[in-house]
Amino acid sequence: MKQQDQVTSALEMNHLLQMLIRGFHRLWLYALILTLLLAGYMGLRSWRNYVPSYTASATFTVYSTSALQSTSQTYNTATAEQMAKTFPHILTSGVLSQIIKEDLGVTTLPSISAQAVDETNFLDLNVTGPDPQLCYDVLQSVIKNYPQVSELVVGPTVLELVDESGVPAEPTNVRSWTGAAKKGALLGIAISIAAMLAYGYVKATVMDRTDMESGSNAKYLGGLPQLTQKRRTSTKERPITLLDTDSRSYREAFRLVTVRMEKYLRTHGKQTMLVTSAIPGEGKTTVAFNLAISLTQHSQHVIIVDCDLRNPSVYKMTGQEVCPGLGDYLRDKVKLRDVSRRLIHKAEKEGMPDILYAGGAGKTSPELLGSARFGELMDSLRELYDIIILDTPPCSMLSDVSELSEQVDCALLVVRQNFASKTSVLGSLLTLSEYDIPVAGYVLNAFSGGIGSGYGYGYGYGYGYGYGKSYGKGYGKSYGTRYGEYGDYGSKEKDES
Repeated sequence: MKQQDQVTSALEMNHLLQMLIRGFHRLWLYALILTLLLAGYMGLRSWRNYVPSYTASATFTVYSTSALQSTSQTYNTATAEQMAKTFPHILTSGVLSQIIKEDLGVTTLPSISAQAVDETNFLDLNVTGPDPQLCYDVLQSVIKNYPQVSELVVGPTVLELVDESGVPAEPTNVRSWTGAAKKGALLGIAISIAAMLAYGYVKATVMDRTDMESGSNAKYLGGLPQLTQKRRTSTKERPITLLDTDSRSYREAFRLVTVRMEKYLRTHGKQTMLVTSAIPGEGKTTVAFNLAISLTQHSQHVIIVDCDLRNPSVYKMTGQEVCPGLGDYLRDKVKLRDVSRRLIHKAEKEGMPDILYAGGAGKTSPELLGSARFGELMDSLRELYDIIILDTPPCSMLSDVSELSEQVDCALLVVRQNFASKTSVLGSLLTLSEYDIPVAGYVLNAFSGGIGSGYGYGYGYGYGYGYGKSYGKGYGKSYGTRYGEYGDYGSKEKDES
């Protein structure tokens, strides 16, 4: 139990550190500016508001008349010590203050303090204020008028001056702005740390499966490590796939995800699935494409359909030039009977799925994904394929998922570690639930915690493959271009009745 508490405490500290680091990366410049401004402001204010303070001081002894007349040294010392202790109380009385004001003709007095030296009859008297002459005059007035006030309390009193400072020539406080500037800097740092933690909490990202478990019951399908390797010349302009990666850890992790996904589809009788993410850049297109490859290698007849009509991405995975695809069919440029022949790219390489690209970006309204025409296409694909994978836009940002809800059986959510906020990820799960799309599970992408574990922490951010710059030519050349009258797609199009 103690060990478990220690682990929990370590995880909480790690989360706190992550929030601070996340806030630092985002707010460090603002924090620096705030700290400098507060340090400068408080330092300047201290410099401009400086008021010199002078202290006039005196040391003297206090005796009662009876003590002076006594021949007992013990009595003299004890009486003098008691009188010295009584002196500060008499000093602060309103009677003495009033007498001093009348004596000097002033309405206010500087600060007056007295301290008795232990086991002696010595007293240190200090008068502190901005006017050195007034401080000295008050000091002299106290010494002169004290006996007549104390006589009513302790009897006749004698003060014997031992030492005095005279009229102070130098202020006791030094004009300095550095102390105030340091306080301002510390205040700025404290505010900055609080702001960083607040930002980190609001923008808290998903670090491991425990973050998902705390807010949802989505099933964890596995963690995929960061996919990096030296690219060959033929693949340098496109993302790496399962067919050309040398990473054994990635292949093993993906095999585990595939087995779990395949089991879910088989157990629940599902055929059509969409792959989505909370925000762009989480690598959902890479995961969708590699999942299609992996399922194909598991003897499944698979097609991947790029349903991101605003920002097509699947063609980047193969290096294929932008070509006619789903959008052309939805705009009635290609008849249903010709889709298989003219739009679907048949696999010409072992282990590859068939592909239906999206077509030109922005040429087709996403609302057509909810049309009867799209439903007819999906019915046709269900008869031809074992599994249909739809690559869709991020579901927390766009409404495309709602258009597809009638045509899909389940969804796979791609969550990039330390990338999307927990709020947006959980919001994506809520969106899928609102459209009655069962969530088969989620995959932690670019995960640094070990194959399939889902536990641990990583600091790498990484960036997704699904959105970004064009990848040019490459792998997709093996599919060829065979579109007859379409010719060079993108330069001109011909309507087909």
